[in-house]
Amino acid sequence: MASAAPVHSTWTEINRYVKFFKSNFLKKRVAPRKGGHYFLPCLLIASVIALASPLRAQVQQPIPEAWLRANEQMALKNPAAALPYLEELVRSYPDVALYRLELAYALYLLGRDGRAQYHFIQARGAQLSDEQRRAVDTTLARIAARKTVSFRLGFGLEPSTNAGKGTAAGSVDVGGLILPVPDALREKSATGAVISAGVTYRPRLAENLEASFSFDTLIRYYEDAALRETQILARAGLRYSPGANKFIEGGALIGTTHAAGSPYNKRYGAYGNYSTLLGERAFVRFGAERYRMRHDTFPVADGMRTQLDAQFSYALASNTLMHARGYVLHTDASSAVQSGVQGALSLGGTYAFKGGLVAGVDLTAGLDRRDGINALTGTRRSDRSIALDAQVYNSKIQIGPFSPVLRLKFEKNRSNQTLNSYSNRSVSFGLRTSF
Repeated sequence: MASAAPVHSTWTEINRYVKFFKSNFLKKRVAPRKGGHYFLPCLLIASVIALASPLRAQVQQPIPEAWLRANEQMALKNPAAALPYLEELVRSYPDVALYRLELAYALYLLGRDGRAQYHFIQARGAQLSDEQRRAVDTTLARIAARKTVSFRLGFGLEPSTNAGKGTAAGSVDVGGLILPVPDALREKSATGAVISAGVTYRPRLAENLEASFSFDTLIRYYEDAALRETQILARAGLRYSPGANKFIEGGALIGTTHAAGSPYNKRYGAYGNYSTLLGERAFVRFGAERYRMRHDTFPVADGMRTQLDAQFSYALASNTLMHARGYVLHTDASSAVQSGVQGALSLGGTYAFKGGLVAGVDLTAGLDRRDGINALTGTRRSDRSIALDAQVYNSKIQIGPFSPVLRLKFEKNRSNQTLNSYSNRSVSFGLRTSF
């Protein structure tokens, strides 16, 4: 028997070609007769074209039992019972768009909008019909319109070879004088707990207008208090939708950072961003922030920051998502040594294998250029960095709504200032939301 995808999508194509041949071929070249006389030859010709065309969605294969069970439950309007079968199908056949679309729709019916949105966007990478793409875009717009509250949560244990990003050098040359590097500035291994959490609330104010409130926190906890860090960032603003799956947002932001158990800095300012679906398979986002930062114990770094960032993602296939991210940050601090430009560009993607295994990788290159001359070294700081970040998880293995994830990371920073050069390798064992 044909696979689930050809049973549905190919039959739709057959009907389309039947209508085409009846109206544009047979009736023009053969004496007029009742349309029913032409149905069988039209069906034969159209079937050959539909099944042979490289634009048809899938290769013929037996229909999985799980698909039959899922269809039974969906027909009974019981998406909760269909969900386990659909999840099994997507794990076993990650490149079959029909299964992923049905899973996304079941999740949408159950109100699990985050997961539904993920799978709808993934499915856009397949060769969908115009009707299917319109349905996906419409449902994504409905998700954006009805989703008022969303939560984010992650946890991981992270052993690192250089958690504090200290230098490997044992000494530093200061104007021809060789001085030993203090232990507090040297590299040292450590294992910490990393917790990230956030919530976004968007109550609707008008047809295309929402208020937007978000709160995010990142906690890094180590036995060594000098390595501990807590970041908190809150935003409040408005989000306007000028069209389907297009959003413009702007507002105020405020944040604080604690380091080594003490207050380190505070920031307050404004932000704005624009996001939209681009073409049939792409998503793009542009953002901007301008804020003032004040430091509790390091006033020479006080001043204005202006950041521009962009993100682009492209669904190469229903099981393959490529992305690029980048930012540029300009710092105008009270000290020229702390002023300058930072930036980074990241390229990567994720791939879903048969059986539930999902792997992702990101390669990031960055730079840091300072304006002022360091009085100790007589040079302006100039850094180049590179980082490789890979992660893998299996969606079959679940702990509640989470899947365990293994993350490997390597980063290296080369600086003309000895104390700012470092390398670090880390392995993280954590939990992520299960897609």
